[in-house]
Amino acid sequence: MTRSGEAGFTLIEALVAMAVLAMGAVSLLSATEGHSRRITELSDRVAARWAAEYRLSEARVGLPGTPGSVEVYGIEFDVQVTRRPTNDPDLQAVSVSSAISGTDQVLYILDGYVDTGGPS
Repeated sequence: MTRSGEAGFTLIEALVAMAVLAMGAVSLLSATEGHSRRITELSDRVAARWAAEYRLSEARVGLPGTPGSVEVYGIEFDVQVTRRPTNDPDLQAVSVSSAISGTDQVLYILDGYVDTGGPS
């Protein structure tokens, strides 16, 4: 059996093929990492929304606002409740902002209204 001079790959061709495959693998890895980061951020925003809804529900049923954080999915959120008067004396505008404890980045802001207990 004799080998022809044109059979198989040269070393340069093999190195180029490996470099192309390596670049593809790196791009897939970075895309997967970015996707995973976006899923985590989305999960944090959903939990922040639930924490804000919890505080707004407390205000709507007339419970005194409990100071401190709210835990959702094992994540602690600092929730700030701001009340403002409206043109209707029986309603207050309420704005609730939720951020992961220890950070200043607000993940969710929820606006609503609360009955101030006027005549029904």
